[in-house]
Amino acid sequence: MKPRLFPACCVCLPLLAACDSKPAKETPSPSTKAARISDTPLLPVKAGDSWIYQVKLGIPAGVSSAGAAEVSTEHLRTRTYLGKISAAEGLPETDCFEVKVPGSPREREFVEIHDDRILMRGSLILRPETTRPMWLDRPVPFVIAGMRPGTSLPELKAGDGSLTRQTRVIARENITVPAGAFSCIRLLTTGNDGDLELRRTIWFAPGTGIVREEKTRYRREQLVFREIQELTGLKRTP
Repeated sequence: MKPRLFPACCVCLPLLAACDSKPAKETPSPSTKAARISDTPLLPVKAGDSWIYQVKLGIPAGVSSAGAAEVSTEHLRTRTYLGKISAAEGLPETDCFEVKVPGSPREREFVEIHDDRILMRGSLILRPETTRPMWLDRPVPFVIAGMRPGTSLPELKAGDGSLTRQTRVIARENITVPAGAFSCIRLLTTGNDGDLELRRTIWFAPGTGIVREEKTRYRREQLVFREIQELTGLKRTP
């Protein structure tokens, strides 16, 4: 589903496209109803709005190749809302963000933004050889207004079960990043891609978007990748 605002949530797209799980229905409590009202609109956007993140990437020594040195780098990631466009011929127009990282191909993330929920649709890396996006015929929920600690989305599996994802709400909490202080929904996604264990924590601030994200990957309990991004600035179109 890479999201990357929703980065990288679309990393899971091939997995999610193969799943038929549907969110379980629940009867909202008065407190949940109040939270839904206070959370909406989840992400008001205008074409040209940009989110700027400071990204720290770390890879332990010996992971990329035998004897390779430890990698520790920092760079900026910019996510700009383009409006509603089609990912490819024959696909519907959906909300689109373009992600830019120095030295890397641009990427487009396709989502559906509603007042009370954001759904993931797909992603496309803008390379000459890329002709079709990763695409979900049935959108997958990313965040829903009123989500409270303990809320879980159904576990998603693909193939022989070696690809899995499980997302749940860990907390509603206040955090501070370079761009300021925000009231957030903290989401944790865990799962596996074969022998690779994934763990991704997102702090989503209703009305603002993703303000912090931590991603780690492990192989046989050994850390092979860690990335942390924090919001440093948000430029709104007048």
